[in-house]
Amino acid sequence: MGGDGDEVWFHQSIAGSSMIQAAAGEGGGREEAEEQKVFLVPSAAAFPHGMAVAGSSSLAPAKKEEYSKSPSSHSSSSSGTDGGSSAMPPVLEAAITRSVVPEAESEALELVGALTSCADSLAVCNYEAVNYYLARLGETASPSGPTPLHRVASYFAEALALRAAHMWPHVFDATPPRELTDGAFHDDDDAMALRVLNSVTPIPRFLHFTLNERLLRAFDGHDRVHVIDFDIKQGLQWPSLLQSLAARHPEPPSHVRITGVGASRQELQDTGARLARVAAALGLTFEFHAVVDRLEDVRLWMLHVKRGERVAVNCILAAHRLLRDETGGAMSDFLGLVRSTGATVLLLGEHEAAGLNAGRWEARFARALRHYAAAFDAVGAAGLPPASAARARAEEMFAREIRNAVAFEGPDRSERHESFAGWRRRMEDGGFQNAGIGDREAMQGRMIARMFAPGNYSVHPQGDGEGLTLLWLDHPLYTVTAWTPTADSAGGSTTVSASTTASHSLQS
Repeated sequence: MGGDGDEVWFHQSIAGSSMIQAAAGEGGGREEAEEQKVFLVPSAAAFPHGMAVAGSSSLAPAKKEEYSKSPSSHSSSSSGTDGGSSAMPPVLEAAITRSVVPEAESEALELVGALTSCADSLAVCNYEAVNYYLARLGETASPSGPTPLHRVASYFAEALALRAAHMWPHVFDATPPRELTDGAFHDDDDAMALRVLNSVTPIPRFLHFTLNERLLRAFDGHDRVHVIDFDIKQGLQWPSLLQSLAARHPEPPSHVRITGVGASRQELQDTGARLARVAAALGLTFEFHAVVDRLEDVRLWMLHVKRGERVAVNCILAAHRLLRDETGGAMSDFLGLVRSTGATVLLLGEHEAAGLNAGRWEARFARALRHYAAAFDAVGAAGLPPASAARARAEEMFAREIRNAVAFEGPDRSERHESFAGWRRRMEDGGFQNAGIGDREAMQGRMIARMFAPGNYSVHPQGDGEGLTLLWLDHPLYTVTAWTPTADSAGGSTTVSASTTASHSLQS
């Protein structure tokens, strides 16, 4: 697996007569498949987190014996699905070895083999092998395991089980418990996860503070300033900006407005009230405007942009969801909306993850495992105990992304991360040009990185000051960039119709 120029480290798939086409053959083959259905599905106890599964017994002894050997012990042919080296990326090695339990390292190594072999088996539709590897993963992977790899493997195993259930609903019946579904992850959980990440990693601060420095540069010398935040959540980014604006020389702005977009009216109201208290304590004239809607459904008239304001748009960890519209229409509409606000700058903060949006599923899986293993390792390096509820909350936020990226396809897959090069191409195609990340922003980012696990985090520039990337060890995690409409695209929005623009013109 891997492909597309990636370093290949997946084991080769199991080969043999147990391929699904044999089970799905003609006539009696179907009856055999139905007879095997009971023991081809592992028991509920074998699934991570007690996921409920059809079937009452584990694999039949014959099947256990057939697959008891590690996939790496099977002879690999160069004509396999991907071929190549099986060298393990450094970030996975780090996640494996971060434990004081002697047996944990070898267990974690086996988990990597089971995950990659399970994914290989899914790719070639070998549901018997998938079934076996899911059972193995369920026995060892745990969200409270001794290494970050034990924990990330539990969520990848869950995602693989969901994907298997989608592929073979007549064989697998996997229903995650209520607390693991996306809709059950409440706002309070999200808030706690962000607070934990903010305390034990530089990730939120890197995204927020470096972009705030860029905002201050955009607002320099302007008296009325307006930030439109397209996914404001708890507004953690904005108290520091308000402090910097209040301390601005020769004088602070006379009016500060923040428009926050989100799905929860109550969360937006609470965020607005908190920011208003901060602004009042700083002596700033402040206004908060809430927009309760999805990013893709926001329209110009909802944003209350007024004449004479210096407008900036902020979009952190949200724009990638627009990519599930594979026609490009949702992204085009969003960029047209940003252009219609007259914003001087559009700030993006996104995962730096090449190949997690497009390409073959097997390659996406390999890249996702490397990317999220790095994220779990970064959280694990903070020293929180494996049973820590705070650490679990932070990791569950990543787990939602893992489930979506691995188990789903088409419009149901909203976690579609890109690299800086991918975003640059999309922004330029949409009529935007890079506005640069300057020395002050870079200095801020590096200072934040040094505050956590010194020597493990680093900050590297993209291109010639076009962006800034936070890395854990040698693995890129997040990139911040700034964009501005090109001169020839000004006023050329394809998203806001003439009638909409006329009826909802900028308010005086």
